[in-house]
Amino acid sequence: MANFYYRAITNIMTTKMIIKRIFEVIKQTEKRVLIGLFIAVLVVIVLILFVGNIVTKPSLEGAVFYYKVDGKDSGLFYLNSGNSPQHLVSIPSQEGEPGKYKVPAHSYISHSGKVLVYLEKSGEVPVDMSVEETNFSVFRIIYKPKYVDLKSRSVKDINQDIDASGLVFSPDDKKIAWVLSVEESTIQELESTGRKREVWLSSIDGNNARRLATLDDKVILPQRWSGDYVYFRGAKGVGYYSLGRINVKTGRIEYVRPKYCSEDLSNCQNFNFSPSGNLFIYEAGLSKDNEESIELFVGDFSGKKSWQILAKNYISDRLWMPDEKNILYTEQEAAKGWGIREKIHLVNLETNKDQEIYSGNYVSQLVPDSSGNYLYFLEKETDEKFNLVELNIKTKKSEILESGPYDQMQIFSAL
Repeated sequence: MANFYYRAITNIMTTKMIIKRIFEVIKQTEKRVLIGLFIAVLVVIVLILFVGNIVTKPSLEGAVFYYKVDGKDSGLFYLNSGNSPQHLVSIPSQEGEPGKYKVPAHSYISHSGKVLVYLEKSGEVPVDMSVEETNFSVFRIIYKPKYVDLKSRSVKDINQDIDASGLVFSPDDKKIAWVLSVEESTIQELESTGRKREVWLSSIDGNNARRLATLDDKVILPQRWSGDYVYFRGAKGVGYYSLGRINVKTGRIEYVRPKYCSEDLSNCQNFNFSPSGNLFIYEAGLSKDNEESIELFVGDFSGKKSWQILAKNYISDRLWMPDEKNILYTEQEAAKGWGIREKIHLVNLETNKDQEIYSGNYVSQLVPDSSGNYLYFLEKETDEKFNLVELNIKTKKSEILESGPYDQMQIFSAL
């Protein structure tokens, strides 16, 4: 009997221990489950924040950039498809008169939006003028090219003599094409010395430079690097202009004479290349029935494509949309009472449809974003106040993003 009670008690104790162990296991399991759930929730939150940051953070590629002067420094901001302006970096403003500053004079952005090359004023050299022009002083500004990594915000010198006429990035952003600077300051000086102009290629930081081509043109203005070609505008002499492209593989130079232009292009002006470089907008002065008129055209290097854009009044700006199927131009007309009103027109080259998308007061510096949905420009409010405006092209709704003096803001992009 004693053994029976002993075994019963032992069984009860064993059962209690088993039950206790079960509860301990359950508690440990619950604890592990809770810890696991906590970690899982934490991971999900981190992923949401990370992915959300990627989704909501505007990309620099295809963005529109602008400067806003803040004393000795100019803030560089970027805009992307209707997002709020975001500050990137500040670089030195260009000093004009003592104590007065304006935006850097020459800035170029890579297609990826990751690199900025700008020319920083480093000095001035007086230019000898003729006797008839001695009533005022003229100076040639000396610039030092700078390379800015917009991701790391690091700045370094480019040790090359890059002319202020401009530079262009290669399609893959690995190289830049630029014109070698010279001491001569005017076309007359260049002609008297017989100076030829040289176009060079280098990596985007100025290293591994090599001469691409030597041209008789006295002025070379690089416009686009698309495919195997660097497209440029030029001047062979006073009133003698040129339009051409250079093959970056062979150095071969090709010139084009657009329809309705004279051989020296003296009656044509305001050339603007499309993003691909194949098409260009230009104005041609025509004479018909003893009346002179300036007409707006679109042409190409083959001479096979040509459009005329009909406008009633004076055209002050003309530019390409990213898709190359549409162009924008601004038409000026006298406002009632006093002043100038400018209408922004969007023209489809395939249908020839011309629609007015905005009417404002002294509109300038028009730059579309890469999507073609938004247009950015400056509009005059007063003599001292200009507004940076964002226009939704589809809805035609506009918003003022910034305000300030005209020379203290500048809009640009890689397009």
